[in-house]
Amino acid sequence: MTVGVCGIGQIGLGVALAARRAGFRVLVYGRNAEKLRQAEGRLEKLNEWTNQHLGSLETKSGTVTYVGELAELDAEADLIVEGIAEDLNAKVALFRQLEGCVRRGGVLATATSGLSITELGECAGCGSQLVGAHFWNPPHLMPLVEVVRGEHSDDASLEKVVEFVRAIGKIPVRVNKDVPGFIGNRMLHALWREAIDLVDHGIASPEDVDLVAKLTFGLRMPVVGPLENMDLVGLDLIKTIHDYLLPEIADNHVPSAMLSRWVREQRWGMKSKQGFYDWTRRDPQELIERRDRQIIEQLQKLRVRGRQSL
Repeated sequence: MTVGVCGIGQIGLGVALAARRAGFRVLVYGRNAEKLRQAEGRLEKLNEWTNQHLGSLETKSGTVTYVGELAELDAEADLIVEGIAEDLNAKVALFRQLEGCVRRGGVLATATSGLSITELGECAGCGSQLVGAHFWNPPHLMPLVEVVRGEHSDDASLEKVVEFVRAIGKIPVRVNKDVPGFIGNRMLHALWREAIDLVDHGIASPEDVDLVAKLTFGLRMPVVGPLENMDLVGLDLIKTIHDYLLPEIADNHVPSAMLSRWVREQRWGMKSKQGFYDWTRRDPQELIERRDRQIIEQLQKLRVRGRQSL
């Protein structure tokens, strides 16, 4: 099978690398010739780092070809993974150009982290063959992919994406209803909403909010999920706690006033050097490297225990 990847950012290159390491022929499309040339070097560095930390898979290694014409990818790919910017109109415009793949009965997968699969498919006219494939960043390391069924996604297209996810060594989780944020981002942003609220109301500093997350429930998460944890605690006790706690938890349905003000002031976080933290005093690359090493350590432990322990 030939896999097409549209987009040469972190998601696109990560998916391309995972597919190549699983033995697939991969075509990577980028519309900017210079950035496409740079992407080749970036992917090779990423592969070297992955070989160093996860081991080489050269016996299974496939190929990656970089193409500057979308028509070339459309003519040859059996499965196309879209990983461009989170802009509905841009994604729709891209899918409308993939008529050859659709006509041949190929499958289109969007790596959107929250846009409606149903709306994308309806606007692009490819609803039956479009499936969500939410790869978590960094996609070459993160072991799980949310496979999202749009209202018009047919069973065959969904199963092909599930099979592809398994073939590249990842765990597919089926999202049976197309809801904003799918599974993971709904939970994550609920946590982020509360974290913002705690800082906004002066209850704790950003540093201490992050420490609580990393050094309490964060330590349990690789083994005990939230629903498992509730069963262990006892649902009767959970209900008692919810009676008094839920009315006190942030429940705003719009972005917080503090967050909105900071965005207006161009206080955007790491990319503007100011956010919850002063990034003139912190090294974001060092943090990302520590994150990736932690992911590697967790993956190695999961390999030893085997999937049965998940």
